[in-house]
Parts: sequence; structure tokens; C-alpha cells
Amino acid sequence: MNDRPDMHRPPVEDSTGGNRPATRLVSRRTVVVAGAGLAALPALDWLSPAGSTAATTLDVRDFGATGNGTTDDTAAVQRLIDEAARRGAIGLLPAGTYRCTGSLLLPGGAQLQLASGARLLKDWAASPGLANAFLRTRDFAARSDGVRITGPGTIGARDHSRTGVIVALYGNDVRLSDLTIDTYAGGQAVMYAGDRGRMDRVRIRGSAAATGTGGIRVVGGADFLATSCDVQSGDDCLQFAPIGDPRALLFDMSITRGSYVGCTGTSTVSRFMVALLEWTSGEGGMSASVTDCSFSDCRGSGTNRGIVVKNSHSSGTIQRLRFTDCSVDMSRAANADTQEIRIQTDATAGGSVRDVTFTRTSVTRPVNSTLRVLGPRISGLTFDTCTFAAPSGSANVLAVVDQADRVRIVGSSFAGTGGRRLLVAGPIAPVTALSVENCRFTDIGNAVWGVDLVGAPGARVAGSTFRQAAGTTTARAVRVSPASSAVVIEGNDLTGLTSTPKITDNATGTVVRNNRGG
Repeated sequence: MNDRPDMHRPPVEDSTGGNRPATRLVSRRTVVVAGAGLAALPALDWLSPAGSTAATTLDVRDFGATGNGTTDDTAAVQRLIDEAARRGAIGLLPAGTYRCTGSLLLPGGAQLQLASGARLLKDWAASPGLANAFLRTRDFAARSDGVRITGPGTIGARDHSRTGVIVALYGNDVRLSDLTIDTYAGGQAVMYAGDRGRMDRVRIRGSAAATGTGGIRVVGGADFLATSCDVQSGDDCLQFAPIGDPRALLFDMSITRGSYVGCTGTSTVSRFMVALLEWTSGEGGMSASVTDCSFSDCRGSGTNRGIVVKNSHSSGTIQRLRFTDCSVDMSRAANADTQEIRIQTDATAGGSVRDVTFTRTSVTRPVNSTLRVLGPRISGLTFDTCTFAAPSGSANVLAVVDQADRVRIVGSSFAGTGGRRLLVAGPIAPVTALSVENCRFTDIGNAVWGVDLVGAPGARVAGSTFRQAAGTTTARAVRVSPASSAVVIEGNDLTGLTSTPKITDNATGTVVRNNRGG
């Protein structure tokens, strides 16, 4: 195409603060060593093709875009994207509002930079789904590898009536960084599948307060990493969630070694962190798995549950999932029969949840029960140095574990303020190989047990401390019901209880030994 489409426009001010002829294509070094006026542009070394030390920058105004917010700039922006991909160049959108009325298709190698003050404006409504996204992979039958979109500009809809997914990408080595997605509804902010995808310092805000308007959703691939992103969404904020509609694109892909690190956010109607294997519509089973994924140093708030690990429809598994140094504030939640952390499978799907670890991860200001585990085929759960705070709502129990194997709770604290039950194991179906070690159970109320083993054969409670609430006289440490045989209770500190007996044993084969104050 003609690199100089308009020979008669006067010089205009470019995004670097200097004047340039409107017709000139500017070549810029990725690391600026001279020209103070270029300092406003971030270093774009990662945008350059492998082995290259410089990348040409193409300006969208040289392809016919106006950036005035009223003219339809869809075709001009698409020409920029295509030419930048063809030449291995960076497609630059200077300050301005670029109104678009259709999807922008991103081929492999497309590199797009939105300068400060630049906004890509979605001005049409679409149904949810990858195929209708604003910026999307050109053809979801084949990957678009090496796509790059960087800020500091913004992408978003004119208002919440312009529904649909904002960014949907399928490709390896994709990167989004330092940009803002602002204003969207009726679809996710970002949907991604592929290997080695990166999202750094992406800000998401202006979501409709409705389900279906989630933040970052990884739907497949390996080695994904999101760092320092802030997600203010209606639906789930940070997601590992393969697509569960067999009629949809990229259905039933597995996810391996994905990580969210140092991310924050708020879900105004739903959850902060999720790993899900579930149908959303349609018929037919799933076989996808979520394996070796993690959330680290992520802090935010939810409204309808804070953390959910759920395999309700896949024959695959969620396994080796880690939550480390995370917290979720649940003070926005309604008083309801729900739980702030839920780990769940479905009896008919055949899939499992295995080896999920929570380390120094807690729910703050819970309204409802803090934890609910409900199998079958749940095994290898670990809660290490976690805090289970008493709910402010009407829930009468902090944590309930059912139909799970190899559950280990270590160094964690439970506060039973208001006479609530603290830890209940196996009220519906047995929990096997439960181990409660070096935990603290405080503010235990009258006629309440810190650990209530309803159905927990082979459980072990060791090295833990039990303290009654002020003014109580009948608080107790452990109850062992008849369905909980061969329980071991040893090395605990019961001096903070005045009741007698402090351990209620109604089972066979219980071993009680070396407990202080017992």
C-alpha cells in the first residue's frame, strides 16, 4: 500500500510532543538514547522481532484514521494492524478517540501501541463470545502468535449498551501490558488461550455490575502469567476456566502452569479468584483439566463467594493448585446460605479436585461461613497458616469439610465468636485422613466443640490450642462421633477450657494422650 496516503496535510503534533509531517512514517529505536522529546514513549524492546534492535512505527493517522470520536475509524485501524503485522512494525495510535463499529482482527505478529490519551472505542453491541470480541484473533481455527498490545491508552465500549467481549486472543507468546480496559458489559474483558501469554499491569474497570462481565479469563494453554493487574469487574476477576459450551470456539481446552501474581481487584456481583471446570450451556461432557496453576500475593474482594475451586462437569481434574499469600475481603456479601471459599465436585461427572494448597491465605470480614468442601473425589487439601474468622451474618459454622480424603489443616486459627461451630468434619459424608495440627481454636462458645468429628475415621488432632469464649463454662475441645473410629487426639493444650470433660468420645478405638489440662 501507499506509505504516504495524504501528501497535503499540514504538520501535526505527534505523541512525542514534536511536530512531524502528517505523511511521514517514523522509524524509532526501541531504546531511546537521544532526543528528550521521545522519553514519553515506553521502551518497547519486547515489541521488536527476535534478533532486531529497532522497530518501525506506523501511525494510524497515515492510514486514514481521524481519532475524533465520531468518524468510523474501523477500516483505518484495521489497515494499520494488517500493515504493521506484515512489516514487523509497531502500529501506533496517538492521543484521540478511535471509534469502531466492528471487530478488529489481529493476525500473528500484530503489534499495537496506544499512546497516552488514545482510546479504542467500541460502538456497537454484540452477543457474548470469542467470535464477536472487539479485538480478536483473526481466525480461531489457527493461532495468532506473537500479538502485542501495550498502553498507556485505553480500550472499551461507549457505554454498557455496547455489549460483548473486549479482547479475545488465541496464540502463543501474546502480551498485553500497561493498558486500561474501561467500560464493558455482556462479556469478559479479556479471554485468552495459548502458551506463554503475559499480561502485565493491565487495568480493568467500568464493568457492568452483572454476571457474565468477568475480568481476565484464561481458557486454555500453558505457562500463562499475569502480574500486577487490577481488575474491577462485575463477574469473576481472576479466572482459570476452560470454555464449557460445546457449541463455542476453543471448547474444552486444558490449562497448565498458569499464574496470577500480585494482582488486585473487586467483583461487584461474584468471585475474586476461581478455577472452574463446568458447563455454561449446551450438552456433552468435558475432559479438560487445570493443572499446576497458582495465585500468589493476590488481594481483592468478592460479593458472592471469594474463592471457588469447582469441577462439576469434567472427567478431568483440577490438581496441584496453589493459593499463596492471598486475601479476599467479603464484607460486600449478602447474608446468605453460602460460603466464602468453596471447593466442590459433582458425583456424576467423574472428575476430581486434588492437591490444592492454601498458604497464608484468608478471607477477611466474612459475612457467611468461611469454608465449604463438598466431594466426592476431593483429596490432598492443605490449609497452612490460614485464618478462619467468624462470620458477621447468621451462619452458625466457620468451616465444613465433607467427602474428602487427606485434608491437612496446619498452623491455622479459628475464632468461634457468637457461639458458632468452628470446624465440622463429615456431617454428610465421611472425611478420611483428616489431620489438624498446631492450630488455634478460640472464643469457643457454650455447648460447642472446637473440632467436631461427625464422620472422620482415622482423624488426628495434635498440637493445637483450645480457648473458651469469655463467660462460657461448657466449651469443649473435640467431639468424636460414632462414625469416627480410630481417631488420635494428642499433644493439645486444653488449659483454656474449664468444662469437664473437655473431649467427648462416642466412638471406638479413639486414642487420647499427652494433652495438657485434659
